[in-house]
Amino acid sequence: MDPTDARPPFVKVANSIRAAILTGEFKGGDQLPSGHELAKFFGVARMTVQQSIRLLREEGFVTSQAGSGVFVREHPAPVHPDGASRELSGVINFFHEMGLLKRLPRSGWLLLGVSEPETVAEHSFRAAIIGLILAAMEGADIGRTVSLCLMHDSPESRVGDIPNVGRAYVNTVKAEAVSNHQTASMPAALSTLVRDLIREYEAGDTTEAQLARDADKIETLLQAREYKAQAHYSTDAWEETSLASLRTDGGKRLAQAATSTDPEEWWQPFARTYHELRRASRGKR
Repeated sequence: MDPTDARPPFVKVANSIRAAILTGEFKGGDQLPSGHELAKFFGVARMTVQQSIRLLREEGFVTSQAGSGVFVREHPAPVHPDGASRELSGVINFFHEMGLLKRLPRSGWLLLGVSEPETVAEHSFRAAIIGLILAAMEGADIGRTVSLCLMHDSPESRVGDIPNVGRAYVNTVKAEAVSNHQTASMPAALSTLVRDLIREYEAGDTTEAQLARDADKIETLLQAREYKAQAHYSTDAWEETSLASLRTDGGKRLAQAATSTDPEEWWQPFARTYHELRRASRGKR
């Protein structure tokens, strides 16, 4: 334990055990070491360990079995004092947590000096639209691809959006482990749905996952080109990285079209039409 950490010892012990569960050191069904062993390992009193276990039990990470010991739960879920399942409350809590992504900036753009960069939710929204088109182009499952795009960054509500420059210094638990805890209070079928999406995206083995990954990169490419056009930011590195990461034929074709299209081209014909109508209107007076 960190001796400079001012939090109570039982909280630090609980944090250490929780991290071991989330990283897979302890898996569902595993029995934790005895209270005596844990006390010796952490250099604390048995009472401190008991407080830590109580906290983890309330959080839904472990369960105690009389005469047998303490075991890691297969599907962590908070224990509510009233004993009610409150399954739909768990769903609503997940919705509120996803709302955080509407306020969480994509931190990589801060390195360019973009003072108010797009949010994670804004990125995921357009990635989903790109995924829809990509899936249609490639004959893949459209709904699955769009779902993967929408959910691919959902674990960032817990770990934040870490830019590439920071990944060499920061270690976080796997996205799958974060998703497991995010959905712990949801009904099993809904929890499994979300977890499977994150697992599939991270593995990148299916056609839909590969398309979703390409959609993520194409969205970044589009945003980079828009920032360059709007404020002359130097986004070449972002564009090159996005292009180099593409894996599907459809993704490469869309990216090629993106690099040869002015980001402001879509609205310029409307602007010209507006001015032509204004001139025509004045001429009639």
